[in-house]
Amino acid sequence: MKNDREKRALERAAVRIMIEIYNRNHDNKLRLLYQQEKPDAVLEDAYRRKIGMEITHLFYDAEEAKRLLGRSIDNIQRLAVIEQLIDVLNLRIQIKESKIQTYSNAYPNSLIIRNLSSSFGMSQILQAKDSLRPPLGKFTNIWFLSRDGSNDWLMKDLNRIWD
Repeated sequence: MKNDREKRALERAAVRIMIEIYNRNHDNKLRLLYQQEKPDAVLEDAYRRKIGMEITHLFYDAEEAKRLLGRSIDNIQRLAVIEQLIDVLNLRIQIKESKIQTYSNAYPNSLIIRNLSSSFGMSQILQAKDSLRPPLGKFTNIWFLSRDGSNDWLMKDLNRIWD
């Protein structure tokens, strides 16, 4: 099924970006062990400890997702407001937190959110952090991946932005 392959490819790309940034900044290196369901991927650290990774992608709206994935014939750019993207981000986190109890508890689980919206980058999201609903602490980390006006990916742990 094309959608399953595409979903797996998007998840693999997100986890590879996260690992690359993480490994650049930490001595305890991570590597992807395998992809699966619930959570989407399992990583291993340098001490051979497993870490589950649930992965989701952030789009401004369904039309932007279709356009960016090549499924829309509508090329009209609409006026975007940060509040709508923050609402979508809050909803993605809430949905993933509600599903975590169905994941393996043999290892800690983290969440990767890859921002694919072309409307807003990392700095706009962080400037609007007061509108973000604080996570419930169900994920060890909530790794937010986003660009910010360049092709380089940035990463921030949303569990720690209020520290």
